[in-house]
Amino acid sequence: MRLTLGRVAYINCEPVYYGIEQGAIPAECRIVDGTPAELNRMLEAGEIDVSVISAIEYARHSDRYLLLPDLAIGSDGPAESVLFLSRVAPSKLDGRLVHLTRDSLTSVYLLKLLLVKVFGVRPQFLPATAGTVDRLPDDVAGVLMIGDPALRARGQLPFTLDLGEEWKEWTGLPFVFAIWAVRRDVYRDHREETRRLHRALLSSKCYSLTRLDEICTTVCRRVGLDYDACATYLKERLSFDLTPRHLEGLHRFFTLLEGEGELLSMPALEFIDAA
Repeated sequence: MRLTLGRVAYINCEPVYYGIEQGAIPAECRIVDGTPAELNRMLEAGEIDVSVISAIEYARHSDRYLLLPDLAIGSDGPAESVLFLSRVAPSKLDGRLVHLTRDSLTSVYLLKLLLVKVFGVRPQFLPATAGTVDRLPDDVAGVLMIGDPALRARGQLPFTLDLGEEWKEWTGLPFVFAIWAVRRDVYRDHREETRRLHRALLSSKCYSLTRLDEICTTVCRRVGLDYDACATYLKERLSFDLTPRHLEGLHRFFTLLEGEGELLSMPALEFIDAA
């Protein structure tokens, strides 16, 4: 069986998928692109077999998924592509209207947590109808943006919060925005195919991380950034591993959400067998 593999259609997935895309790393799979929210939905619905998904999607449905070891999208400080832009200082947002991206559940939950715990405010949250700052209604104080559009948005409003940076300053830990998961039924019935795909993804990550200059040259025009900005983002901001420190950050995030009543219970972090 050829598994179906989900890929976020942002440049933050290139350091994992580039080797497979270039044909340098063989992988028996069909790749399907989507936003984080779309991939969450497709994995839950059984439309894809393995995917990068929002960390919060795993937390909410950990009984349905298993994690793939040593694969994640996170940051140990500024992320640059998960930004909250505001017309007023974060401490002035209590009761104000804030627009939330529809594309990333993890970023939404992280923003709510930071605003309550760090800044002591509870805005009124609404789903964003447009993902750009220039279309923000006058009565909306701020907007959460992710991915490639966020990379271009910094500085477009007076106040910018980098959620990865705020989390690191608050907890001292890395933040994990996304992980790779397989549906439990797929792994039960196609264990070896899943493990082969996991090995291919790890090999592709190793291949890709040694070719970040090449990747930056390829993607910078696509995303509308100069080469240096892309290089800083992919080389210095993001991390693609799932180390014990990353797992500690993930556990802290889930614990805080449980304390806020956003999660019914603490999810167990369960992985496929090591390849």
